[in-house]
Amino acid sequence: MRKTIAVFLIMISLFSLAGCGQEKKAAETDKTAKTITIGIMPDVESIPFIIAEKNGYFKQEGVQIKIEPFKSAKDRDSALQSGKLDGVITDLLAVVFANEGGIDLRLISRNDGNIELMAGKDSGVNSVQDLKGKSIGISSNTIMEYSLDQMLAAEGMKAEDINKVAIPQLPTRLEMLQGGKIDAAILPEPLAGVAIKNGAKVLNSTDQMANKAGAIAFTAKSLQESPDEIKAVFRAYNDAVEYLAQEPASSYIDYVIEKQGFPAGVKDSIQLPQYSKAEAPSAKIFNDVVQWMKNKQLIKGDYEYKDLVAENVLR
Repeated sequence: MRKTIAVFLIMISLFSLAGCGQEKKAAETDKTAKTITIGIMPDVESIPFIIAEKNGYFKQEGVQIKIEPFKSAKDRDSALQSGKLDGVITDLLAVVFANEGGIDLRLISRNDGNIELMAGKDSGVNSVQDLKGKSIGISSNTIMEYSLDQMLAAEGMKAEDINKVAIPQLPTRLEMLQGGKIDAAILPEPLAGVAIKNGAKVLNSTDQMANKAGAIAFTAKSLQESPDEIKAVFRAYNDAVEYLAQEPASSYIDYVIEKQGFPAGVKDSIQLPQYSKAEAPSAKIFNDVVQWMKNKQLIKGDYEYKDLVAENVLR
């Protein structure tokens, strides 16, 4: 009897030690697991990531995430270049520019968000055709200028038909539009919503054109080192998209405005997109972007869709 009890106690001790070992190993794994750092901008495109973090979807997928906010694309791209970021909410032009500059960046998914061309309240401009000879606020050599040129081309117009005014800072561009210092401007949300609320007239948009060049991209290094973690990031992203489709904006908009640092007053004017689950960017739009950049002599390299898109992540 005593022998039986002794054997039983030894077995319990062995199981306990095994359990402690597993717990210790799990704790060590948690400490050593790679944290995926994603650079975001104060825009509506980044909202699914904000929601995924808020609702714990990343944790549910077992991936550690650090969301790094930036006020300017220049600062975001500097952090990317210095190796501080694994992924970015960006656009096709920025990805091509990154590769041209030696940063091995790969496209994973398109993103959602509208860019709108609008005329000032008292500009007298009521259509794209009315913009001939008029001043339009843009940021040069960016997705904004690319989108504007596509909108002009759709109306049989050329860039030379208008007067492009480089105003990189979005708040300044909005202020100049509302102050009548420029006739029109191209703006993203949430500032586009503010302009519309204050009387600006929408002439065209990337939603209407179905040619938004937004993207989500990760470095080739991160994709090689942490493929499972990055796949988990997009599963969490898709969970956030489902949440956004089901929940009224009132459930989360205050949190988003605070986290994104949106200007006061956007709550009543912001137009959120109908978010879609992650899917690869359009090859047609990618090729169009590359051709546009070549025509403007912004790049020298030849870039193929198949070389810059990591298609296996979303499979």
